Amino acid sequence: MSLSSFPRPELPPHHPFSLEYTADPRPTFARAHAEDAFLPIEEMNAVCVHGYDAVRAFCDHPLLSRNPADAGLASPEALAARAERWPMLEGSMTSVRREQEKQSNLIRELLAPDFRPAMIRKMADTVQEVVQDVCAPLRHESALDVVKLVQEVPLRVISRLLGIDETTRDADLFLSCAPDYFRGLNPVSSDADRDKAEIAAGRMSAILARAVEGRRADPRTDLVSQVIGIADARGDVTADELVGALVILVAAGTDTTRLSTSLAVKTLLDHPEALALLREDRGKLKNAVMELLRYEGPTKFLVRAAVDDVEFEDKTVPKGSLVLLSIMGAGWDPRVFPAPEVFDVDRDLRGSLSFGFGSGYCLGVHLARLQVGTLVEYFLDHLPTTARVERDGISWDPGNLMLREITSLPIRTR
Repeated sequence: MSLSSFPRPELPPHHPFSLEYTADPRPTFARAHAEDAFLPIEEMNAVCVHGYDAVRAFCDHPLLSRNPADAGLASPEALAARAERWPMLEGSMTSVRREQEKQSNLIRELLAPDFRPAMIRKMADTVQEVVQDVCAPLRHESALDVVKLVQEVPLRVISRLLGIDETTRDADLFLSCAPDYFRGLNPVSSDADRDKAEIAAGRMSAILARAVEGRRADPRTDLVSQVIGIADARGDVTADELVGALVILVAAGTDTTRLSTSLAVKTLLDHPEALALLREDRGKLKNAVMELLRYEGPTKFLVRAAVDDVEFEDKTVPKGSLVLLSIMGAGWDPRVFPAPEVFDVDRDLRGSLSFGFGSGYCLGVHLARLQVGTLVEYFLDHLPTTARVERDGISWDPGNLMLREITSLPIRTR
């Protein structure tokens, strides 16, 4: 399946690949919540789910697989051809299914200790240093693009935490490969994007394998050394599984972080009273970050595949369907978050699904919140009160099924 399979013109407004839905899905949210409906995408054999209760239930449902191949939309021959053309990408999806079948939690067991709050506090200095370095142009430029300004922050943070020497060619390769890799993980990405992602996956794996080899010879305090220690204590983790775990670690806080920050700046400039309030009272920032993620979230859909008929209230998702779960849509459900159109930094956000739910809860939640919070605070410190969004220059790429890909957010600062 590829993007070319779907007719791009005259898409319905709730279609994942419509520019309308990508740039502003809120009208679709209002319709879905008012009708309490699952919205069909017939050519994808999919339903879009926006209601809070349904999204929460389906995030971790036993009859919904995280592997889109389990929807049976491709024949065994087609799957074999995909595996031959993209062995690393398809292998990662197969490993996800295998882990579900074995009820294995290897990746989380290896990585979760490194994302506990106590460890995140130790990472704060690294995040602060990277943000100050990368975002320095905000302090003197009269015009800049927020997306381009912040996009390197999460990758530079994770490369430092992994101990990848920034003076080596590996660091440049790592920064250039990661975006291509994540783009290709989109389950309905184009063949061209998947070709790029396969190449990027090979390069990233080689870089991380070299990092593992180096840390085995010279252990340090970085994350690679810590993950090696956990894997060795288990005694049953292969070298490929270890590198695969590190690739997941990279994914835990990169693309969504850069998009979250860009959307957060857009939201704050659209709400000057809230921006002024946060400048005066930084104690509200932690809750404000979660409200920013609810109000203008980076996640378009989480993808699940129905391995059997799934009943929910008075609705049935047929076996073999793709189920597209809107995390942002759940955050706009007025039954759970009253007056969702109001941006309120003091909103009660208990039960937020911005980082998923259950076993699918985002591994990198602490690191992601730290990075978004640090970036937002840097903008609070250095964004002039005269700053404004150049709305004619905002652009979006609707071709990403999983993320709301804002590609340009120009602002005039002075």
